[in-house]
Amino acid sequence: MSIPRRRFLQSAAALSVAPAFARPAAAASVTELAVGSIGHSIAHFPLYVGAQQGFFQQNGVDIGKVTEFSTGALVGTAVTAGSLDIGSSVITDVFSLAKAGRSVKILSVSAGSYYIDIVASKAFLQASKLNDRSSIGDKIRAMRGKNIGVTGPGSGTEALVLYLLKLGSIDRTRDVQLVNVGANIPAVLATLRTGRVDLVSFAWPLGQQAQVEDIGETFISPARGDLPEMTHEIQGVVYTTQDEIDKKHAAMVGFIRGYAKACTTILKDPVRTRELLKGFYPNLDPKALDLTLDVYRSTSVSSNPMPSEVGFLRAVKFHQAAGLISEPYAYNDIVATKVIADAVGKR
Repeated sequence: MSIPRRRFLQSAAALSVAPAFARPAAAASVTELAVGSIGHSIAHFPLYVGAQQGFFQQNGVDIGKVTEFSTGALVGTAVTAGSLDIGSSVITDVFSLAKAGRSVKILSVSAGSYYIDIVASKAFLQASKLNDRSSIGDKIRAMRGKNIGVTGPGSGTEALVLYLLKLGSIDRTRDVQLVNVGANIPAVLATLRTGRVDLVSFAWPLGQQAQVEDIGETFISPARGDLPEMTHEIQGVVYTTQDEIDKKHAAMVGFIRGYAKACTTILKDPVRTRELLKGFYPNLDPKALDLTLDVYRSTSVSSNPMPSEVGFLRAVKFHQAAGLISEPYAYNDIVATKVIADAVGKR
């Protein structure tokens, strides 16, 4: 690792929201790939599974320690600057990079559903008298005048809020207060508990933990089917740049193959997967862990590394509706179809 890269990642570690996860020692012959993620959400779990089970090493790559960043924008900046080979965040970040003229390429999907929910505090639910069976229209109208937490500007969490506000004709600057709460789960739960925010847009497992701790409940969930137009919309992705693919094609093929093996394990071996998830979330309540694993396995994981074109186009349409992009990005321009096909063909 070069000195500039090492210094960058050391600086990034100060912004991370949880300790980076380690992996078993790799063979000396493998290619090192620097990987970073946003926060510690369930979408990054395949990286942990692949590292712990040795799937990346078996395919000639070593992902080392995954550096966790406080926002997806920081992940994207590190990838395009060459300080990271691969980023794991949300497709919102990929579109932001494409909008800035970066040649960004999706290598695989980490969550084939929108794994971010709107979580409501217990006080908000009691005051509004709404619950998970209330109509989506009533739920959106109840957001008016409230403090709503997001991880940061331009994030997938903000994108969901902006989309809902547009559906309800609610002005984002006049009718609500968006609060940047970061990506640290305990800290975000505290904002709900103390009333700093009434609702928060956040990835799993925050909603599951809030439910178990009786802090709040999942209020709006695209993955649950609350917004039918978002069903099976691609959200979590791992990505790189075309330059990195050109320079490290064989390593990218190996990474995709290891990642696909990790996803297959999550789907086919629930017992082992639960044990691995306990290592990934050592402080998560067992009930919240089970709730998170159930929803992730049933809605978001695929053993096929090639992203769904339908899911991709739904993501494009969603981001256009939210006002985050204007250009209708083409599937083949954003998805690294050739290197993915090479990986699948060599398995």
